[in-house]
Amino acid sequence: MQTSVNCEVGIREIRQLTGLLKDKHGVDFTDYALTSFKRRVEGFMSANKCGMETLLKKIESKEFADHFAGRITVGASEMFRDPTFWILLKNNYLPNILKEHPKPRIWLPMCASGEEFYSLAILLKENGWTARVDIFVSSISNESLEALQHGRMENDKLDISTKNYSRFQGAGQLSDFYRKMPDHVAFDNALFSNTRFFRDNLAFEHDLPHIHLILFRNQLIYFNPMLQYRVCDALYNKLASRGLLALGILEEIELNINTRYAVLHKEESIYQRKN
Repeated sequence: MQTSVNCEVGIREIRQLTGLLKDKHGVDFTDYALTSFKRRVEGFMSANKCGMETLLKKIESKEFADHFAGRITVGASEMFRDPTFWILLKNNYLPNILKEHPKPRIWLPMCASGEEFYSLAILLKENGWTARVDIFVSSISNESLEALQHGRMENDKLDISTKNYSRFQGAGQLSDFYRKMPDHVAFDNALFSNTRFFRDNLAFEHDLPHIHLILFRNQLIYFNPMLQYRVCDALYNKLASRGLLALGILEEIELNINTRYAVLHKEESIYQRKN
């Protein structure tokens, strides 16, 4: 008879877990929104059939901690999510960026799964822009980066992603860009020819200034106000003058909006750095 596992955790246990991750591995989740992070930890424990005591022991391992960080930061995403945003990007914002800059730089920070990245890569390919831009993709997890480099996406996201691509009015079929595998799909690596992948954290300490477009959609909702402030400040400092920051329909900048950014599209939370 299988023994049931208690997957409910308290605040003290969450603090113990985040403290261990930070002290042992330098992975800092201490300023994630507590309720959201707690829910994700409980979901991870349920999926892996382990209690908190077992999880804390496993987190001692660098490889397991990397796996945990990658899984815990995966949001509820799909390709071409909010198709209106991708239509705006295709018809308005990217053409303008390409007119103003010979080879613009696009960055996707904290990319735990590839739906946003693959959507961008396909948009660029269909419009003949792949070789005209430099893309940077960063993640908190090496495991996530490996999956991104191989273009892997879980099969359960394929149906909604295909419907979104149709609503986006793509030039062909989404299936033109991937191969079906037994437990996932693999997107064509040729889509990533101008992409650099690297590990990062929420301090964004890498030397990557003068970015012309940052896609960081629907992620700030998972942070507490202190972390939101720090992340917004770091993203602002990475943007080039008049660079664009896309935060998604669930987000809104409330700090220094008038002095730092012009609002280009309120509903989609698209902002432009002023100077």
